[in-house]
Amino acid sequence: MRHHQPSRTAEYMALFRAVENAERPSRRLFEDPYAIPFLSGTLKALAQMAQISGIGRLVRTFLDLGWPYTRSSGVVRTRLIDDMVRDSIHAGTQQLVLLGAGFDSRAFRLDETRDIRTFEVDHPATQRAKRERLKCLLEHPPANVRFIEVDFEKDDLESKLSEAGFDVKIPAVVLWEGVVSYLTEPAVNANLVVLSRLLAPQSRLIFTYVHKGALDGSVTFRGSRRWKSWVKRSDEPFLFGFDPAVLANTVSRFGFQLESDASTADAAKRYFSINGRRESGSELYRVASMMRAGA
Repeated sequence: MRHHQPSRTAEYMALFRAVENAERPSRRLFEDPYAIPFLSGTLKALAQMAQISGIGRLVRTFLDLGWPYTRSSGVVRTRLIDDMVRDSIHAGTQQLVLLGAGFDSRAFRLDETRDIRTFEVDHPATQRAKRERLKCLLEHPPANVRFIEVDFEKDDLESKLSEAGFDVKIPAVVLWEGVVSYLTEPAVNANLVVLSRLLAPQSRLIFTYVHKGALDGSVTFRGSRRWKSWVKRSDEPFLFGFDPAVLANTVSRFGFQLESDASTADAAKRYFSINGRRESGSELYRVASMMRAGA
């Protein structure tokens, strides 16, 4: 990303959520009243157009033609992760950490997060833009939400979280959505080492990633040609991916036990079918959940 500007991909995700929010209640996967206020310029105008009856379908078609399976993958993974976060909190998790929070709105729109300590961690440019845009909806952010500015390639995540009041003795759910793919492998590994050290046993780590085969060309996916073309033109190209076949072994080296690993195509079969929708996700976009090992 450009270090003086908020993440463009974070805005794209907010756009996809805004378009989803325009769906009829019977078809909608989730509600996100914060998505449009997080947007600016052309993306905000596009999201507002999607709210107009009869035009929303045209907006979705336009997005799907430009970014194959990306919108559907984005919204279905949002619902899947919402459910994972809710499940963790219901199971007793008392802290939520959003790594690379972007324009994520879970701290504000999920009932379950309102009574637990939440840490929004992100690059300064994106976080400052988010806090500024939040002002039109919230005069003051909720007292349980703490904002932490971090550059994942350079800053000490452990000390930043500790300074903000993160308690290493209390189980937490950590969400790393839409970040891993944009980091180098050394940065991903370094952050996993820190998380392994920080998280209490029975804490949960959830992250999204891109299938390694999509990056090195060893596996072919539907729409991958247009996807690669879009990524190549982006200012925020994908740099890293995991191999699902060995993910369990990979994360175990950092003290995590893999619980689930699903593509957004898998999630689409689960969620869209319930609402009578025919959209599909993609095998190249994936969501993994793991538990911090220990007593």
